[in-house]
Amino acid sequence: MATSLPAPPRCTGHPDAAAGWRCEHCEALLCPACVELRRTGTVEYAVCGRCEGTANVLLRSRSGAALRTRLLDSLRFPFTGPGLQTLIAVSVMLAVLHMFAVGVRILHVLPLTLALGVFWSAFFSLVRGTARGDADPEGPGFTSLVQDNLLPGLRGLGVTVGVFLPALVHAWHLLPPVSGFAIVVRFLYPLDTLWLPEVRGNALFWALAGLGLLWLPWALLLAAATQSVRAALNPVRTLGCLRALGRDAGLVTGVFVVLASVHGVLRGCAAWVVELGLPFVSGLIAQVLTCLMPFCAASLLGRVLYVHGDALGYLPAREFLEPTLGDTAPQRVPTALRESPGLPAPEPSAAEAEATRDQRLAELGAAVEARDVAKALALYGVLHVVPRLKLSPAHHLFIGQAAAVEGDFPLSVKALEAAADAAPDEPTAPRALVFLARVQGEKLGNAVRAEEIYRYILHRYPDTDAARFAHARLTPAA
Repeated sequence: MATSLPAPPRCTGHPDAAAGWRCEHCEALLCPACVELRRTGTVEYAVCGRCEGTANVLLRSRSGAALRTRLLDSLRFPFTGPGLQTLIAVSVMLAVLHMFAVGVRILHVLPLTLALGVFWSAFFSLVRGTARGDADPEGPGFTSLVQDNLLPGLRGLGVTVGVFLPALVHAWHLLPPVSGFAIVVRFLYPLDTLWLPEVRGNALFWALAGLGLLWLPWALLLAAATQSVRAALNPVRTLGCLRALGRDAGLVTGVFVVLASVHGVLRGCAAWVVELGLPFVSGLIAQVLTCLMPFCAASLLGRVLYVHGDALGYLPAREFLEPTLGDTAPQRVPTALRESPGLPAPEPSAAEAEATRDQRLAELGAAVEARDVAKALALYGVLHVVPRLKLSPAHHLFIGQAAAVEGDFPLSVKALEAAADAAPDEPTAPRALVFLARVQGEKLGNAVRAEEIYRYILHRYPDTDAARFAHARLTPAA
């Protein structure tokens, strides 16, 4: 059950201060004033100010934090720089596609299908990006018509129709029978028929529609997390979401209903803007108004996965741990590298910079050979651009695997890509690609990118263990 934010433990030496570390040696709880950062070479570590033992950061689950404290960030996402940029880009694509949906109604199918895919691909990408905690969630890549457009569109349409199917079926029975092309039009444009008097005044229809609206956020959440319409429309899975979130489930549902109500008003405004008839401008403004609340809803659902994803089975529980004190750092820190009191640090010459880089590369190679994970990761992170010819693919592979175990997935992706690119014909390349696909799919939630890597493995490295593993991962989705 979701709970309010628990009070952090108190420091052993300063009972009035919150503790963010625990000493391995004396087991004292330590606040920032009781911890000192030290440096060995380029590696920094924390020690206890009481006994100088190693101080480990205290962690807590993000699900312990009240979701309501994060709601504002979700709802204002479309009005931030990255959110506004994504909103405008998607709206432009939708406006262009709707410009081609003119003339005979049956000819609307292709552009409207593509528009549907653009919208839902952006929606699900925003949910997963926010679930990873990205301040700037990446939009869909649109590199594959099927993976990045058609499948997300069908998934979003299937979920939306599925939750409202009881209401739609009831409305269908209320309407007078039709035949021929009128049936096709009724299927393609169901909203045109829902306001007929036979449907509009039926209380059961509105009750079923209301239940569908309450079900919709959880179906969309499951569709984004599992990428399966069947799982999204499973009532048992929905009840599991409600139980896992506890009181937060009611909060999320209430906010979603408010967003849906505002969305209805904005759609009316969008229809009025379209009637103005301004070439392209009317269509663009209408799409911005139409997409605004769905983007807020996508950010809201992504935040739910970010906070409660462990309880929902989205990722392992260890992926949802964060420092108890957040970004708070120890008060005592070592002198910065190259810092000299009273004098500005001189700019290194090209020869000095090259020598320093070569020294760090040598230290990195030695750390990898010695399996010193902490030092190897620290050195690799400092070398922002690693000369791949001076570090073996096996070393890149070691860093990639170690970083994944330590939870530094961006560094893991960087190292595994380097391992595959440095020597594509060596046996380490397909192994690195398999690990890369698993990190992308299982840790970062980027199933589309993972599938692309698996398919590349099948194409580039057939008849290998890596290809057989990739084939097994792709078979269920075929």
